[in-house]
Amino acid sequence: MAVDFNSAVDRAAASFAKMSDQEIDSWNDMNDAEHLAQHEKFIEGYQVEHCYLCSKDFKTISKEEPCVHWLLRRGKFKNKDIVLIAKKFGYHNICSYLRWCANAERMAANINDLKDEAPDGKVLSSTIKWKNIEWSFDCSPNDLAGHGGSHSNFPHYHFQMRIDSRQFINFNDYHLPFSDNDLFTMKLSEKPGINYGYGARGLGMQDAMSIDPNEIIEHTSPTDSEGEAVFNIQTMIASPNKPMKGEDIYAAFEESKRTGRTMASIFREKFEGDDVYIETIVSPSETVPKITPRTEHKPR
Repeated sequence: MAVDFNSAVDRAAASFAKMSDQEIDSWNDMNDAEHLAQHEKFIEGYQVEHCYLCSKDFKTISKEEPCVHWLLRRGKFKNKDIVLIAKKFGYHNICSYLRWCANAERMAANINDLKDEAPDGKVLSSTIKWKNIEWSFDCSPNDLAGHGGSHSNFPHYHFQMRIDSRQFINFNDYHLPFSDNDLFTMKLSEKPGINYGYGARGLGMQDAMSIDPNEIIEHTSPTDSEGEAVFNIQTMIASPNKPMKGEDIYAAFEESKRTGRTMASIFREKFEGDDVYIETIVSPSETVPKITPRTEHKPR
C-alpha cells in the first residue's frame, strides 16, 4: 500500500500549529527526555564496546540480526552488508548512531555537516569521522525523487565508508532506501516552524557554528591540542593611538592558561575601548573532516 506522505505531513503540521506554547514545550521536554534516556543507554554500552541496540559486543556480527554497530568495523562485515543495515534502520537512525559515536570522541568537530561546505543543491551531504573511519552521506534531488531503472527508482541516498583512508564502500556501490519514517520526517521539516535535528547529543558543526559567537568566545576553553579543538578563534587588535605593551599581551596569555578563558574574552575585558578595536573571527577547527564530494551520474 502506498503511503500518502503529503496528507500525513499536512495533518501533523496542522496538529503542531494548533498546539499552545506550553503544549509545544511539554512535547519537546518529553522528546528530550526520551532521547536522553536512549543516549545514556548508548554511552553505558559504548564505554564497554557493547551495542545498546542489539545487546551484542561491537565485535559480534550476526547475519540474522543486522545492526548499525557493524559500521564501527570491530567485526569483519562485508561491503554488501550495508544494504541489510540500511533496510532495517533507515537513514536517520543510522546517521544518529554514528553521530553519537563521533561525539563520544569529540563533540561536534568530528561531524562536518556545514551547509556552506556542502556541494550546491544537495538534499543532504555530510562526513563523520570516528577513530580511523570516515562515513559520508549524500543525496541529490534526483536521488530523493527516485531515478533510473529498478535499482534506483525509489527515494534513496548514497553512502561512503573509508577505513584508514582506504576504500571500503563507495558512493555509487549502492542506492540505499530512505525509510517511510525518513521521508515523513524530511517532508515535515519543510513546513514553516518545524525543524528536525539530531539533538544536543548528535549535533555537528552546522549547529555548533550557529551558536552566538559571543557565547563561544565567553564559554569555551583553549586547548594545546588541535585534535581536541572544536573552533578556531582568531583575534586581531588595533590600537593606533596607544600601542599595546608586550607585557600586557603576555599577562593576558598567562591569565588565559590559568583561568581557562579564551584570549579573545580576556582582550575584550581588559583592552577594548574607545582607542582599541578588537575583532574576533570564530571558524571551525582545522581538524574538522572535509565533506567528501560525490560525482553524481546523470539519469539517462
